[in-house]
Amino acid sequence: MSQTETTSAQVKSVEAPRQETSILTNQVNTNSMDVLTYRNTRFGFSVRYPSTWVKGQEPTNGDGCVISPQDGTIEVTVSGSNNTLNEITQAAYYRTLNVAKQRGIPGFHTVSDDWYVVTYTDGTFIYYVKGFVGTGSENKLHIKYLQSMKDQYHDVVQQLENGFNHGNLDARH
Repeated sequence: MSQTETTSAQVKSVEAPRQETSILTNQVNTNSMDVLTYRNTRFGFSVRYPSTWVKGQEPTNGDGCVISPQDGTIEVTVSGSNNTLNEITQAAYYRTLNVAKQRGIPGFHTVSDDWYVVTYTDGTFIYYVKGFVGTGSENKLHIKYLQSMKDQYHDVVQQLENGFNHGNLDARH
């Protein structure tokens, strides 16, 4: 597996043994194929994603980016924001859950000391939001994918979640 780490300041390649596997075009296994790592230099979070996907440009403020395959069946947004209101995890969770209720039908949702997960559907797409909240920032992984491809993307969503590193949440950026 060849892993490339991309930051807004540098590109670094690391070679590792390649594993062979048969994978459908839209169904990716990030443990058995080439992956890239996007690392956000402002907020310090990172995410591993399939190398066949396209990473969009960071906005001028450097708060994150969008990553997706070219077919548009799934879209991953990783972002950070300063916790200027000193919001606690439960408040961020309820804010996100309220958005889910306004935009669709909530699914699974849970909250812990420093993270939360909220899923919902609007009938066409499934939305998965995982946020990590600290005294300095809130860093989020937001995944949107076609509901009709729920079974195909189940493992991909898990691998994206496992490949997300929230970075330092105690510092403001």
